[in-house]
Amino acid sequence: MTIRNRVWLLVFGVLSIGSIAASGNTEYYRHVIFDNSLTSDGYFYSSAMANGGSFIEQSNSRLPVETKTFLTPPNSLRINWRSEKGGGWEAEVRVMNYRNRFPEFLGHNLYFWCFATQPIAAADLPSIVLSTSREGLQVAEFPASFTDPLWMGKFVGDIPAGRWIQIRIPLNEFHSASIYEFRPLDLQNVIFHQGRADSVQHTLIVDEFRVGDDPPSSSAALSTPQNVHATGYDRHIEVHWDPVSDPGVGRYVIYRSLDSRNFEPIGIQIPGNNRFTDFVGKPGVTASYKVARYRIQAVAALTGGERVHTRLQ
Repeated sequence: MTIRNRVWLLVFGVLSIGSIAASGNTEYYRHVIFDNSLTSDGYFYSSAMANGGSFIEQSNSRLPVETKTFLTPPNSLRINWRSEKGGGWEAEVRVMNYRNRFPEFLGHNLYFWCFATQPIAAADLPSIVLSTSREGLQVAEFPASFTDPLWMGKFVGDIPAGRWIQIRIPLNEFHSASIYEFRPLDLQNVIFHQGRADSVQHTLIVDEFRVGDDPPSSSAALSTPQNVHATGYDRHIEVHWDPVSDPGVGRYVIYRSLDSRNFEPIGIQIPGNNRFTDFVGKPGVTASYKVARYRIQAVAALTGGERVHTRLQ
């Protein structure tokens, strides 16, 4: 491979990421706080810290990315903690910040999904603080504000092991603890805080943080994405499908198979975009793809998808 080709591929990767940011003023980003991480080690728009004997797992002072268990592929976030008396810990999930992102969220509830590797009693769950500052709990930053801690267990109860559970917290449950009014539409941070000091290590995998309203009940099935096709290049594959206009679509989920039988979810695409770039990393790979539509807040609402088969050049 020539040096020129290497440079071209690097530029293509940057443009692919930029296309997401360019869509930042769409309806999708008026609701979504977190869906997945571009990096597989620590989530860039997060932070984690502990003191006084308490523990929180970190990756370069950020929350670690979970790549085996997730709701929205290809990853989620892992909060692994131990709460001790006299100590404390906090874990921040920040709104992804980029140029020209519209600052106002729409909706009356905070939603996120969690998955426990072992059962966690409601009494042992952390508290949640919301902040309108990009730097977390900043008392003197005008006009930023933060809220009183809200016990997570109040809204979910005991969390069983091995099952995704959605947390729904009305935003009017959060009240300002700073000198400024708390405006939910200006939300910048969801911050988990140490709760009861039980000296036991817990792991909670969290995914799909969003602001919105309860969707109307609907039994109508989403149609299957049509005309899915793919083009193989040297080290990446472009997957396309016909554009659609359907307000019921929350996202597209892309599945890949390297044996034409076993498909695994590898990524998502937001409504309004009808292509996905899969960087396989080496030439000579044969891959098959499926594209499915999901409704927002549905875990297993797979609606099928056309299959396409292609090979890298």
